[in-house]
Amino acid sequence: MLLVHGLWTREQSLALWVEAPRRRPGPARHEDLAALAPAADAVARALARPATTTLTVLLPCTPAGRPAASTGRARADLRLLPVDVPVVELTGARALEVLTEVAAGGLPVSDGLRWLAHVAAGARRAVDAGHVVPDLALRDGAWVAGWVPAPDRAFGRWRAAVAQACPPVLRAQRSPSGPPRAEDLLDGVCSVVVDVLVADRTRSVVPHDLPDAPAPLAWVSALRTGRALPDDPVLHSLARRVREWHRSGDADGYDVLLRVVEPEPWDDVPDELADGDLATAAPDATGDPTWRLQVRLRPLDDPSLVLTLAEARAEGGSRPGAEDPLLVLLGGIARAGAAHPPLRRVLGGRTDAAAEHGVELSIGELLDLVENGGPRLSAAGVAVQLPRHWTRKALSFSLSAAAVQPGAITDPRVRAADLLDFRWQAALGDSPVTEAELLALAAAKSSLVRFRGEWVQVDQEALRRSATFLRRRGNGRATVVDVLAAVASGRDLPGPVTSIEARGVLGDVLSGQAAERLPELPDPPGLDATLRPYQRRGLTWLATMSQLGLGAVLADDMGLGKTLQLLALLAHERSRDPGPTLLVCPMSVVGNWAAEAARFVPDLRVHVHHGPGRPKGAELAALAADRDLVVTTYGLLVRDVTDLAAVAWHRVALDEAQHVKNASTRQARAVRAVPARHRVALTGTPVENRLEDLRAVLDATNPGLLGSAASFRDTFAVPVEKLGHTEPARRLAVVTRPFVLRRVKTDPAVAGDLPEKIEMTVRANLTPEQAALYRRVVDDLTERLQDKSSDEDGMSRRGMILAALTRLKQICNHPAHYLGDRSGVLHRGRHRSGKLQLLDDVVTSARAEGEKVLCFTQFAEFGHLLAPHLSDLTGGPVPFLHGGVTRRGRDAMVEEFSGADGPGVMLLSLKAGGTGLNLTAANHVVHVDRWWNPAVEDQATDRAFRIGQHRRVQVRKLVSVGTVEERVDAVISRKRDLADQVVGSGEGWITELDGDALRELIRLGDDAVGE
Repeated sequence: MLLVHGLWTREQSLALWVEAPRRRPGPARHEDLAALAPAADAVARALARPATTTLTVLLPCTPAGRPAASTGRARADLRLLPVDVPVVELTGARALEVLTEVAAGGLPVSDGLRWLAHVAAGARRAVDAGHVVPDLALRDGAWVAGWVPAPDRAFGRWRAAVAQACPPVLRAQRSPSGPPRAEDLLDGVCSVVVDVLVADRTRSVVPHDLPDAPAPLAWVSALRTGRALPDDPVLHSLARRVREWHRSGDADGYDVLLRVVEPEPWDDVPDELADGDLATAAPDATGDPTWRLQVRLRPLDDPSLVLTLAEARAEGGSRPGAEDPLLVLLGGIARAGAAHPPLRRVLGGRTDAAAEHGVELSIGELLDLVENGGPRLSAAGVAVQLPRHWTRKALSFSLSAAAVQPGAITDPRVRAADLLDFRWQAALGDSPVTEAELLALAAAKSSLVRFRGEWVQVDQEALRRSATFLRRRGNGRATVVDVLAAVASGRDLPGPVTSIEARGVLGDVLSGQAAERLPELPDPPGLDATLRPYQRRGLTWLATMSQLGLGAVLADDMGLGKTLQLLALLAHERSRDPGPTLLVCPMSVVGNWAAEAARFVPDLRVHVHHGPGRPKGAELAALAADRDLVVTTYGLLVRDVTDLAAVAWHRVALDEAQHVKNASTRQARAVRAVPARHRVALTGTPVENRLEDLRAVLDATNPGLLGSAASFRDTFAVPVEKLGHTEPARRLAVVTRPFVLRRVKTDPAVAGDLPEKIEMTVRANLTPEQAALYRRVVDDLTERLQDKSSDEDGMSRRGMILAALTRLKQICNHPAHYLGDRSGVLHRGRHRSGKLQLLDDVVTSARAEGEKVLCFTQFAEFGHLLAPHLSDLTGGPVPFLHGGVTRRGRDAMVEEFSGADGPGVMLLSLKAGGTGLNLTAANHVVHVDRWWNPAVEDQATDRAFRIGQHRRVQVRKLVSVGTVEERVDAVISRKRDLADQVVGSGEGWITELDGDALRELIRLGDDAVGE
């Protein structure tokens, strides 16, 4: 059986081919045309033409790679494979003639061609109704005039419905820009059909070609001729006004609104709720709530109005040409029922009642409408309006603690062994609630309650469990570690723990802010060094934790002086002679500890417990009692654990504490076997690979805080690391924050006037779409270089190479950047560019930390593509500073970005934004594409890395794996000191490479494409 196929190409043409039994897809033969004519004269004439091009089309193929018949029996072993198909391409009026004939029906055509014909028929109806507007758009550097369907709501609804019906055969095809969006295909067909029909019907109305006319008149002329207009500043303004005019047509009509009306006040209030703070939905005689659902209309030109059907009819009568409000309402109800089927039963047959007075909803129907129907209704263009005071609040808990002994408020030095009075407090949202209130809410037996003036959705089971928890474990007495261990375990906790509160020093410690809040200790006597401010704060924190008997983990970066801070603590305590400190460290740093102690605290009594003649038993105990510091190794601790455990140690300190991250090793068990009044761990990596590392280190300093390894794995490791749950992560932070002090080298309190700059090259894989485009450009350049005659000058060769390099860079950025087709950044929610996916991660992480980002690109057109995407990602404006921005606009952008409430991301073209700006509000710099000149990139980076910057500056240079970008980056990295000589002129040096070297540089590597 003969079957005619059709695709719409990115060149806005219709590609036709014929599928016949036992033949490869391709042009029609004479016998094919005889079968088609005369029923399909236009199709037959089109297919009688010789094939004009070859398209790579995804077709169902057998395991052997042969296309399978579309009309044959369905087979499970078929898969889509690319097949080169000779096609006939039709443009303009010829394409419209074929689509019109197909739309008439009766022809053996594919689903894809039938859908394209349906779109063309809809576009023809828009022209017949006069529902079209002139358009002006910038494409490939020139202004193109044309006609398009009026982009109002009616067209938008038709467009969404038809796009959703697009056959999979069209959605699956891969053009150079990747799988096409159904909306893009639809818009392409509509623009051609409307343009052809309107141009034909206005031929005698629109003036002839006026090449020297003013821009607006030239635009009108180009609507008839189709001639492209050269770029003109006036056309930019005109295009903007045309678009605004397009949008203005959308404000004539009504939106459909589903309005939820809360119950009327009632008198039957339970005694325990008589204060009015708590209430449930008012029951009617049957005990069901009396919520009502009304259908209302909202004028598009005045969204503040909400009209009944009668009011809308009256207003519609005063507005000639406006939509019929009854038709709008009926259409909205139909869409609502399709989006949320339960509404069909609620509203079915009661349109007038719903529109005027409303229909009753049960609590179940109401909550189903809000929770399940809301998103779908919104997507269908039907809004749901809830009462003004409607919220959904979760239960949470906080813990308050106070010292038991009198006088604790004035001198709250609560030691780890002291008992605390603790009390749990539940909260609904931000509002504290008592046990009685929780019981009253639970007794209401409704998931929707009136709570302190608001309608609140609650979890009834959580309410009951919370009331039970407060009754059984609401208060009591325990030690600090026991209280925090109970929080960590999460045992019986019916909700997340948001905070732990206490007064005085203990409160500062439990909040994790002791290092910042407590008065700093002076440099201790006997310390032969001047502590830096951050080191003095570290000393204060260590001394406080020691006084409280709480284990401490000093997790400063390497090189920030953990050794000095611990020695300063020993010097601070020496006058009180609290007892000896046992320091356990790797063998490699034993000598360093002895030397540093002699250097910084010369009077400190130090003993190195090492060697075959080391003291043991009573001799060791007597020697240790006469020393301030005893240094030994992890290996000797295991061997001498019995003797060392018998000494009355004031403190056990662990250097390079990651050595005990495996709690089951002999050295980790030996550490826990040595008793001491205080325990300290020093490490620059509290978490090396997994959360268990942190548990093991904290278990060595505060035994039992995070439970056993097995319970920790079930409570934290698996939920956080494997499942990505946030509540256990928050609870773990609450529990561990008091015991860990971490500073990094680039902390503003640590660094000098100019913070550290961290530069990194970050590699992104290409998507399959990018890889296909990249290969095509490389193959084309290779072929053209081979075809060039040897007598042609080098200038032509250099120009060809530079143009190809630019195209390769554009492909590495994004397919839409290279194609210039204004297609979307994402396709079906997935990234089309590996770089942009990486950029999204960087921006999202930085914004989550409250930090700002500068993004540099050398391509202004790519910046215009990125700006709206990053704006959607961050939820705020993203300014783009490029060469077309005026000086006043540039200054305004910089001022706004530098403000605390300014945009979180700023885009800059490398030339326009690379010099002369102070943008220290940002501490993240991303070079999305490379200039291949380190000096130029450094100048751009210096917009953020300059005097006035007080945070670590992170510079990321994005390159695509397996491409010319990665190989040029390797050259720059190897020869940075010779950069001016090698790549000082950008990519010009590449044009001088011979053929083999050039092919090796630009080839696509096997590892380029991601999964």
